Amino acid sequence: MARTRGGGNEEHPIQVLHQVAFDLQSADSADEVCRRTVDAAETVLEFDTCIITLAEGETLRVRAKSSGLPDDGVTPTSSIDEGISGLTYRTRESSRFDELSSVEEAEPEAAYESGLSVPIGDHGVFQAASEEPGAFSPEDLELAELLVSHAAAALDRLEYERELEQFASVVSHDLRNPLTVARGRLELARSAANDDAQPHLAEIDEALERMNSLVEKLLALARQGELVEEAVPVALRDTVEDAWETVATDDARLVVSVAEGTVLEADRERLRQLLENLFRNSVEHGAETDSGEPVSVPVPVPVTVTVGTLPDGFYVADDGPGLPDDADDEVFRRGYTTSDDGTGFGLYIVRRIVRGHGWSVSLTASEDGGARFEITGAEIDRSGDARPDSPEQR
Repeated sequence: MARTRGGGNEEHPIQVLHQVAFDLQSADSADEVCRRTVDAAETVLEFDTCIITLAEGETLRVRAKSSGLPDDGVTPTSSIDEGISGLTYRTRESSRFDELSSVEEAEPEAAYESGLSVPIGDHGVFQAASEEPGAFSPEDLELAELLVSHAAAALDRLEYERELEQFASVVSHDLRNPLTVARGRLELARSAANDDAQPHLAEIDEALERMNSLVEKLLALARQGELVEEAVPVALRDTVEDAWETVATDDARLVVSVAEGTVLEADRERLRQLLENLFRNSVEHGAETDSGEPVSVPVPVPVTVTVGTLPDGFYVADDGPGLPDDADDEVFRRGYTTSDDGTGFGLYIVRRIVRGHGWSVSLTASEDGGARFEITGAEIDRSGDARPDSPEQR
């Protein structure tokens, strides 16, 4: 089947593809994303023969194809170790082929002479083909990559919402129920305790109330499918200090290298929760002996946590033992923990909140050999940055 050009859209394809991006974000299933992507490839890029396969374990399964392709002319599944699609999926690299007959991975019986193969993130592969040799230009490949990047973003969103729903079920059962039990026991303790104990019980009640509030908000956010709907100017320094006060920090120290008046566009409660989780991670995993070996109980060598600003965000660093060299992005996976009694939710929630704001989070080593989390992509007004040599210590 030949690939046709001519007539086409009055607008430049790039402009139309940006409009397609909004359309893809409204799709409510992976199949719908794939179908709309193929439609756009046909109508906007004028590719006659297109197909999308998505990964399912060790195979790539066809999820959408051009209307002109007969069902019996397409193999429904293929191994990720075979063919051009498998190569594209494994290498995550795009390819343009002027003569498919000279490509080792191409199917010898295929009727197509030229083609494009583009990875859809880690989800699958988009391919376009023509019976004419040299039918696709470098610009065609660039436009296909732009379209496919929008499809990958839409599939990321669907995966994100699915994970939120799963997380909501965990929150509802594994966190909400123990809170209910704790509150009931607290009321019994209040009725039996003397006056000296009442202030301590009041603090427990306040902590339980905050936990319950966070659980309710997380459930609501999961139902909405996104973490932040509207960001507002938030005083970063004040939020850092408030978050530190709510974390059991033992002998840990906080160094604040954030100027008074520094403002970040964010949801304040979510930002505070993000900071609390990072502080808690540093304190719980940062205790070390004089030899630098991590220990299971606090010792007289306290961890120091530093918060500072970046050109487009902020960082939280500590001088603890750091994280495993191969941890990298794995630490943000739900369930990841290096502690026997850890839940694996702390950094997972951090990434959810970061993504909900449209920011990015990365893990590096701090100057002192500990962990340093950098949150970037934020709108921040640093008009009164603190001097590096005069941070506040708490």
